[in-house]
Amino acid sequence: MPAIQNVERRGAVYYWRRAVRFQDGKPFILRLSLRTTIQSVARHMGTAMTAKSEMLKMNLGPNGRSATLTTIQKAAIFRKAMEEMRDHLEQAHVGYQRTDPDAAYMIVGLVDIYEAMMRDFVTHGVPENVGSPEHVRERFPDLSEEQRDSLLEFFASQPNWRERSRGRASRELESVGVEETEDNVDIARKVNFEGRLAAALEYRRRLADPASMWAALMDSSSASSSTPPPVAVPSTSAAPIEPRISPEPEVAEPWASMNAVEAAARFIADNPKITGDARRRGRWDEKTRSQFEAAARLLQKSYGEKPLRLVTREDIVRLNAHFSRLPASHHKRRQHDSMTLEEICLEAEAEVRAGKRDRTTIGLGTSTTNRHFLFIKELLEWIGKHVPGLAPIAWEDFYYRDDRDAREQRDAYTEDEGRALFRLPIWTGGQSLGRRLEQGSDVWHDAGYWVLPIAWYTGCRREEICQLTLADVGCDDGIWYFTITDENGGRVKNRSAKRDVPFAEELVRLGLPQYVEALRSAGETLLFPELRTESGSRSYGDVYYKNWWTKIAKRLEFVEAGQAIHAFRHMVTTELKFREVFLETRADLVGHSMSGETAGRYSKAARLSRLKEAVDQIPKVTDRLRASSIRLLPVAQRAPRPARNKIKGNPGQF
Repeated sequence: MPAIQNVERRGAVYYWRRAVRFQDGKPFILRLSLRTTIQSVARHMGTAMTAKSEMLKMNLGPNGRSATLTTIQKAAIFRKAMEEMRDHLEQAHVGYQRTDPDAAYMIVGLVDIYEAMMRDFVTHGVPENVGSPEHVRERFPDLSEEQRDSLLEFFASQPNWRERSRGRASRELESVGVEETEDNVDIARKVNFEGRLAAALEYRRRLADPASMWAALMDSSSASSSTPPPVAVPSTSAAPIEPRISPEPEVAEPWASMNAVEAAARFIADNPKITGDARRRGRWDEKTRSQFEAAARLLQKSYGEKPLRLVTREDIVRLNAHFSRLPASHHKRRQHDSMTLEEICLEAEAEVRAGKRDRTTIGLGTSTTNRHFLFIKELLEWIGKHVPGLAPIAWEDFYYRDDRDAREQRDAYTEDEGRALFRLPIWTGGQSLGRRLEQGSDVWHDAGYWVLPIAWYTGCRREEICQLTLADVGCDDGIWYFTITDENGGRVKNRSAKRDVPFAEELVRLGLPQYVEALRSAGETLLFPELRTESGSRSYGDVYYKNWWTKIAKRLEFVEAGQAIHAFRHMVTTELKFREVFLETRADLVGHSMSGETAGRYSKAARLSRLKEAVDQIPKVTDRLRASSIRLLPVAQRAPRPARNKIKGNPGQF
């Protein structure tokens, strides 16, 4: 789900929240429930609430119009800052070319760091502790130790950086003849940062297309040249007869200028059965809708802002080439949002050359590529109903065949590998709350502790586990179980995925019921509240994958490419098959649909007790773990996580 400004989701309901600052600098927090579970409704309501909050600020602020900078004055500050940053990057680039054989990577890294820093200052302002170890650690947690040291050295070389930036803003105000007030200084400083950010973004485009800047200047120069255009000389010979060309049919708006992203939004709005409503289930769930929108964005980033009706086969060929060069982790960084696909590809190639990325992570997988093309095909066929004469595209030329045996696509983990996994310190005892994968004696109970044991002993999907609420946990006749459902803000892959899954005896022994009761006593509603994000734009499973699985997998030599949490499902179905558990029971447990009248339509879901017998046959790989007293994360650690920017590169001087 794409992020909505000032709107967050708690459970299934959307909330609007904004801090309004008045002239004294003190924030006034506005927060209320939008009382809707529909994303499109929340987007419209959130936009309206943001506009109303601005009116409130103007009405309540005694000096609401103390800022006196005009657009022309701000433009002068912006232009000067942009030119200074552009010149600095140019000088740094040629300096790298003289001394470093990998100058491309060096300048890309420098642009990365400037873009991330300027974007952060524009968005969040300059904190009072800017440049301190605490500031660097808080704002840039994903940097390596070396990168954080470089940032600290940069700020150390310019002491009192916050005051220095304000001093620069004061001088800018003087240069444009504006009175120095608190608001004017803050605005001038922000515009200065915006100009530097614009220069970094422009330079990134120049790295992808070195002639882009000069082509625009040459066009402008040609248009203003005093040299008259050449005069056509009439020919003395008879003019050839030109073939008559039928005029192109006129295309009405909005179809004439609608780009790919706009068309995707209109497609969803015009097809009610896709989203459904409170009583009727939609054809797509939220994840599918997000994937459809992502395919449209990738197409637009590949071929530009031109109308979707003008897309040709050549554009799809170019998009396919980008798919072959994109990193699998594309758009996981915020700076990718403003980059073209070509720029992202160049960044990944530079990381490979520098040894910071494995070449096997380059290129999208077969299933992902095919899904993108299927969505784009559906979108183009839909707009073709409104626009005559679209260029035909042979889509079968772009679908890739996956010749792998479905059973071999994700190798199941073995029992020995399971035992090796659960010998890691997070289950046996970590050094501290912040160093839980280093050997110690402390154990905390959260998603990091429970998600993988639940996956091992149930075969549930990653998102099914991570999105569980406490209301989804029950106990019937002494059997504890999860209810996998799309209620309570959750989502399921298909109708068969709705099911009850009992706790294996090992989960009970390790204290999962006590963990549930402890969360209920603490007033929580989610099984893993720490997986929430403030923006609500990332799924719980994705947060777990980034925060835990990527770190755990690095410590397991047996984990292969493509092997992740989903391989636990293969282990469960394989082991239960070896133990001759009925096919129908296995399908009911893991949420697979059954084909055929007998196995499917007329076979009822297995009773909870029968499923309990099945999960207790899964190999016990945690039997040597000691069941410890439940220790929840501190309250602050269970709060929604804020979004962070990743920053790479070596910062230079402003």
